[in-house]
Amino acid sequence: MKRFAWLALLFGLALAAAPVHVVRPGETLYRIAHNYGVPLSELAAANGIANVNLIRVGQKLVIPSTRPSWPAAWGLSVTPWPLVQGRVAVLRVPAGVSAVRVFNLKVPAARGVALVPVPADTRPGAHPFMLVGPELRGELVVVSGGYGHENIALSEEKNALLDREKIRAEKKRLLAACGPWTPELVGRGPWRWPLDHVEETSAFGTRRTYNGRPGGWHGGIDLRGKEGTPVYAPAAGVVALSDELYVRGNTVILRHGLGICSNYYHLSGRVVEEGQRVSKGDLLGYVGATGLVTGPHLHWEVRVLGQTTDPAVFTRPQLWRWLTPAAAAP
Repeated sequence: MKRFAWLALLFGLALAAAPVHVVRPGETLYRIAHNYGVPLSELAAANGIANVNLIRVGQKLVIPSTRPSWPAAWGLSVTPWPLVQGRVAVLRVPAGVSAVRVFNLKVPAARGVALVPVPADTRPGAHPFMLVGPELRGELVVVSGGYGHENIALSEEKNALLDREKIRAEKKRLLAACGPWTPELVGRGPWRWPLDHVEETSAFGTRRTYNGRPGGWHGGIDLRGKEGTPVYAPAAGVVALSDELYVRGNTVILRHGLGICSNYYHLSGRVVEEGQRVSKGDLLGYVGATGLVTGPHLHWEVRVLGQTTDPAVFTRPQLWRWLTPAAAAP
């Protein structure tokens, strides 16, 4: 702790913030990118700008950096950098750090690693964080996930399911099923996809409307599948919920540790029970069209500390290399 107290004093408990440029009359995004020596696409992504020709005088632009600017003596690394809306980031933290406070979340650390979910609606730009223990403060830079938009046309029968109170109560139950954070990660990655044939019909993070009414963002990935198609566990876990829900239909939820849970909605049938331990590739149930759907498919969702995050990231080897040594449990 004395070492961290000395560091805090030396560096003033602060991180040099990512540069911010205020747009002046006559400036273009291209010229600003050129002046700072950053690619136009990266500057646009860092600030959530879809049309590079539309910026306004007085607009504050975060200038992205190729690497973090906190002192190396902190012993902190963040992967990937910059962070991306709707995806997880792995923070390797020094000894003495018990948690990271960021995005209104307190993310516990295990074996020197904190798995941080970036909410999909996080504003692109710089966001403050604090390493709990040494109380070191800095900023993380978030860039846009580049998510699209879609409108879902619902029949009158399905539209009647959009009951705010019932939706709120169901979400509360889902979050309770995901349970508290635990330090052990069950199983090793990368995960497999829950269907043998992977055909994505609706991407994670898509901004949605239902019959023209705002409906937030898509919290998972929709995978095409005929009714009765087998659904498999992508990784080892414990069944936290196996039940039929109001909006999500037949549902299975697995806990994986480190605050990670994976959810499977709209099933035609379930073959696992709550409390059951499953291995990677075990059968969970079958694709169906129960709940709020327009046809048979699997909605696959992954939450970290209750926040929905892109499930596809968990199928990629890079994440598991970053997570080591936290991914130590068999």
